[in-house]
Amino acid sequence: MYTLFWEYMAGSIVVQATLEAMNADYRMEYVDMSAGQHLEPEFLVRNPAGRVPALQLPDGGIMGETSAIVTHLGEMAPTSGLTPRPGDPDRGDFLFWLSVMSTAGYITSGRVGHPERYARDRDAIRQVKAQGDKDYAAFFDLMENHIAGAPYFLPRGLTVLDFYLAMLAEWISDRDKALSQRPALARLCSTVRETPSYATALAAHAMPEPVLQA
Repeated sequence: MYTLFWEYMAGSIVVQATLEAMNADYRMEYVDMSAGQHLEPEFLVRNPAGRVPALQLPDGGIMGETSAIVTHLGEMAPTSGLTPRPGDPDRGDFLFWLSVMSTAGYITSGRVGHPERYARDRDAIRQVKAQGDKDYAAFFDLMENHIAGAPYFLPRGLTVLDFYLAMLAEWISDRDKALSQRPALARLCSTVRETPSYATALAAHAMPEPVLQA
């Protein structure tokens, strides 16, 4: 059995969607990043980088970093087609775009969603957010121009790239406007949201409604 260490609306969405698509046997263990649990010694053993997600493998080994985890999982389920295998003609494209999404995309999403982590005073935080939104828009323009499938990112069909890109689009400040300007991206996101494995993961990662005190 796999154990997924996760946080709400984090990169663990992609990992859970991949596990679901594999029909893997897994359990989930919540990591409260707002309380600093990702920096506690117990978690740092699982991911020394102090980031979520981390995945405990059936043999007891531990992996961190979303792109590494999903590449490994896809190779553990070769018939799923989620990850092109070594020797597949689109293996290079897959690895390239996965790297772009996990660096240019995921890192920029942090400045969009949590600009306070990159600055201290209010004006600086606003500037970080504004520049983050611009850089995120440029990233999605790049994605729009290189979606090669119909509607998936690669012509081969559904891969973890589609889970990853759909997740990144969940975090756009004005998602509806951004998708209306990028039809290929909009079609990809709509299709992926209807994919049962991704829909299950997205629902599990939705932030809970705050409890109002009487």
